[in-house]
Amino acid sequence: MSEPKPTRTKHKVGLLAQFDQQFAAIDLLPKELVPAVVTLPGGDLTTRCQSIALLRTQLLAAEELTLPCPWLPEVIQQEIATSIKISGVARYCKYNPEVTDALLSDLLVKLEGLQLQTSTLSRQLAIIAEKEALEQLRLALEEIQQQRGSSKKQKHLALNDALRLDIKIQAELNAWIQSVNSAGGQLFKLPDIWSKRLEIWQELEEVFTDLGLVTGLGWDLSQGLFQSHGWMNLVRLQKIVKQIPQLREVIETLGKMKDTEGEPVIEEIISRMSVTFKHQVEITTPLVPMETKGITRSDSISRMLPQEAAFFGHPVLKKLWHARRAEHALLSYAVEGTELITEVTEQEQDYKENKAGNKVNRNRGPMIVCLDTSGSMQGTPENVAKALVLQCISVAKKEKRACFVYLFGSKNEVKEMELTPDKAGLEQMILFLSMSFGGGTDVEGPLNMALERSDEKQWQQADILLVSDGEFSVSSGLSRKISNRKEQRGMSVHGVVIGGRLSPMDKICEPLHQFSSWLDLQNNKYQI
Repeated sequence: MSEPKPTRTKHKVGLLAQFDQQFAAIDLLPKELVPAVVTLPGGDLTTRCQSIALLRTQLLAAEELTLPCPWLPEVIQQEIATSIKISGVARYCKYNPEVTDALLSDLLVKLEGLQLQTSTLSRQLAIIAEKEALEQLRLALEEIQQQRGSSKKQKHLALNDALRLDIKIQAELNAWIQSVNSAGGQLFKLPDIWSKRLEIWQELEEVFTDLGLVTGLGWDLSQGLFQSHGWMNLVRLQKIVKQIPQLREVIETLGKMKDTEGEPVIEEIISRMSVTFKHQVEITTPLVPMETKGITRSDSISRMLPQEAAFFGHPVLKKLWHARRAEHALLSYAVEGTELITEVTEQEQDYKENKAGNKVNRNRGPMIVCLDTSGSMQGTPENVAKALVLQCISVAKKEKRACFVYLFGSKNEVKEMELTPDKAGLEQMILFLSMSFGGGTDVEGPLNMALERSDEKQWQQADILLVSDGEFSVSSGLSRKISNRKEQRGMSVHGVVIGGRLSPMDKICEPLHQFSSWLDLQNNKYQI
């Protein structure tokens, strides 16, 4: 009984393997990009998947972009890469898959529409070009028949496959070039939403640069989310900081008021020492006969040629031999060899040594900020006060100082948090600066909380900054607590008055900065 032939089974297995290989490239793409790449006309599926995956990798790694779509003419690929570069979006794609995938999705949608458009134009140009080629061929044949005097009727003319393929490729290229020229160099211009995103990202980047912060948050794609998170409020406050340079001066004064003694300064002492080095050197010398290099003249009897020995044995010529030897003129074998010798050298070197010096470190202490957000501070005063807090955060980050903030309004309305320059702290800071209270002003609660915090070991060297319009009363008990801590620890309570009226803050704050000469509250000069 004969065995069944496995031809059909092998054929099925081969087809399955072929399909697996064809669709394996899809795994290189995130699921958000798969539909757009699969339905994209032009090229084969594997080439499209591999090319877009490579482009995505280059954007995420901030690498130089190669030609991204090999099924397109080279000039069009260069146009795509140039559009991505000049858009300014590529720098925000680094390590950010969300932005990268959104950018590629929009580019693929744009590319699909353009390919369909140019495909129609390409077919039209190819038909025209084929007709012109056939007409040229007919005229050429007529000219040949006239030269031969033949009146034979021409058969049906047709172009060969190679010529038709050349015409098709050239027509496709001409169609793309026409599209580029008609678009004025903006064929792959991104949708308008990207301009809005870039504007927001650039403003935020400027703020974070001024603050010396790195977000670590990536770049969100939703403008509404920026608004709800208070990002634009942060931008607005930073603009106020730039418009009022006196805000920086206040914080610089605050920073200089507290120097705390710490560990002794480690001093680096540099002294010069002479160091002896010994090393072996290989030199070439004729004193070590290791190999024969040729003929030379010398006074060596052991290396002289035989003909010189003949002179020495002659009764008359031996005098000539003695004269030639005295002049080192005997013909001899030239020998050469290598020898190891020890060389001794001395060098002066700088010797560094760390020792505790006589000076001590002068470290600046933490900052505790009490910010008034009551009803009387609404509008420009509150914006200026929060801008001052923003500058405190910047100084604390640059000088590696801790910063704690209390937002307060009327009685029992206090929000507190420690601001840290990390991802969680930055998000909290943005939300924190978006908060405010209405109603009256109770300064007793937040100041008592600030004084209690300053009693903790970590905050004992802290200064307190009170920012308000001064529309509150100060009890004798609070004044006494502040005075005691000033005497015991040298604690300073700085005050910033937003407004033009006299304030009871001068009873507890020293120094006291008046903002009425810096800000025209009537005209909202610095209201953004």
